[in-house]
Amino acid sequence: MSEAANYSVSESQKQQFAGIYLLEYMINAPKVFQLMLEDGEEDLESILEWLLVRDLIEIKDQERYAPTEKGRKALEKFMGRYSDFLTFFDVFCAVDLGEGSFAFADYYSFDGEDAWRNYLAQERWEDLRVAVANYKGIDPVEIVFMSFLNEGRFGRTETGWEFDLLLGSVWDEILQICNSALQVEQLGYDDDEGEVPGEAVIQDVIAQGLNLIEQLHQHGRPYSEQIAHAVSDGPSASTVEAVEVLKRKSNDFDNSPTPPDRWKDDWDL
Repeated sequence: MSEAANYSVSESQKQQFAGIYLLEYMINAPKVFQLMLEDGEEDLESILEWLLVRDLIEIKDQERYAPTEKGRKALEKFMGRYSDFLTFFDVFCAVDLGEGSFAFADYYSFDGEDAWRNYLAQERWEDLRVAVANYKGIDPVEIVFMSFLNEGRFGRTETGWEFDLLLGSVWDEILQICNSALQVEQLGYDDDEGEVPGEAVIQDVIAQGLNLIEQLHQHGRPYSEQIAHAVSDGPSASTVEAVEVLKRKSNDFDNSPTPPDRWKDDWDL
């Protein structure tokens, strides 16, 4: 029996994730935070200070926070990895291990988003994104964080989102997803020829997923979704250009346990 997963997220990691989230908001919305924070924004002060001491943002005209060029470079690095989430990891969110099929193989059979979401909700699908990330040597917490970004789970219009960003129960939910997800060693099984280890299963799943991804790209699936923003203070709010999701026509992942180079280093801000 495999040991239960025990992922964790440190306070410094929360600061890092919250920092990149806020930096993306400031650059791409763009959102301006005044030096005298408005009601409800006080919970962001520690994150803004964290970004400030790292020269990722600066104080402009003694009245507002603004992103620096260093901040933009940091966001470019993160968005490169977020692009991988959209173009590679997302296809593994719904896999039928019994049939060896992917929900995304039927992506173009649905006319509306509601019908597609209902299809994804069928019990036969297993979410293998954590297993794939773990096999590739990538922190599953970062992948689930990205999935929350993509689904708008942090929100920016809900009351109290500023508090939730760093101190809310959303982090407990992220860890619960990581710790309850199928792990690579749990994918193994026995057949007439003997034991098939979980590593062999995940290698086969990734190989099939890569073929499907190429088919989806050829069909023109719009993988270039940006992170949604409900607030915009206008183009003059930012001191740097927006950083977009990379529009990759293909990816450089394979089914080996080694990630692309951009995932091999910690993107400490």
